[in-house]
Amino acid sequence: MSLAKVLEQPAVIPCTPPVTPTPTPPAISAFKYKFGDEGYLLDYHGTRVMYPMYESLPVVERFEADKKDICIVTFPKSGTHFMGAIVWMILHDGEPSSLLEGDVLDGKVPWLEYSMPGMKANMLPAHTMTGQEGPRVFFTHLGYNALPESIKTQAKVIYVARNPKDVIVSANYFFRALTFTGCSHTMEETIQSFKNNTCVYAPYFDHVAGYRRKVSDMTNLFFATYEEMVQNLENAVKGVAGFLGKQLTDAQIANIVRYCSHAEMKVNGVTSHIHLHKLGLMDFNIAPFMRKGIIGDWKEHFSPELNRQVDEWIEQEEDRVQHDLKGFRFQYEA
Repeated sequence: MSLAKVLEQPAVIPCTPPVTPTPTPPAISAFKYKFGDEGYLLDYHGTRVMYPMYESLPVVERFEADKKDICIVTFPKSGTHFMGAIVWMILHDGEPSSLLEGDVLDGKVPWLEYSMPGMKANMLPAHTMTGQEGPRVFFTHLGYNALPESIKTQAKVIYVARNPKDVIVSANYFFRALTFTGCSHTMEETIQSFKNNTCVYAPYFDHVAGYRRKVSDMTNLFFATYEEMVQNLENAVKGVAGFLGKQLTDAQIANIVRYCSHAEMKVNGVTSHIHLHKLGLMDFNIAPFMRKGIIGDWKEHFSPELNRQVDEWIEQEEDRVQHDLKGFRFQYEA
């Protein structure tokens, strides 16, 4: 699938007020492509964007960020919603109701390139956010070269990296649970998709290195790790708050640490994504959206031989991008 084919008929953006996306999901039959199909991934400026999300790219390309915006960037299954909840509560001074009530987290912190079959241009988050008062908080999985230029230069960008072994495990469960992907990959097949750059939003190491290399000269970029957030959430909250210029009291920080913990988010209907299960878009019997949230879960899933293969891949890839990683090393155990 080529970008030109997607962009050949740019979406027309009507001059209407933002429209809240309907919660009614499309029928599974409406999805043209499944995992492994030729049209499932589109190489967009070096990032393999999945269907149907790449159908939003004509609108995403025209998105204009400003200095109040906060963009959370991750490779999928690296702590996107963990960081989204933290940022949301920081902006709301640690008020518990901000995360316990109201819209689901994806409504509060939307996915920039989100799209579903049949969605009109004026329903896409990249359009509905237009004209909203800041700070606008949103997330994306786009690699650095695929990110709209205005986000790079104007918005505050928070990147979260997670060790590739746990990302592989989490991705395997997640995409098998998504009913519209048609994914039935074994763990070994998921590993191969990462190694062959046929997983969604690949290549993995280019994704992380693309942002890591900008840390020294991009003052509006904050680089965090999932492992740091899990091991010392209080320090992580303080670091993000400082980056965002927010002064918080000890009590406010304590609230954020409590309600953004994995245990609390898993039972909070706003953050657990139980709505995806109710809508038939995700089968929680295969895996809930909030599964374990730990460091080192890969040990329960990789055989010695699979682990050897992954270690070999990691060593080769780290050597290839070591200049851009600038000394950064992943943490694989708690």
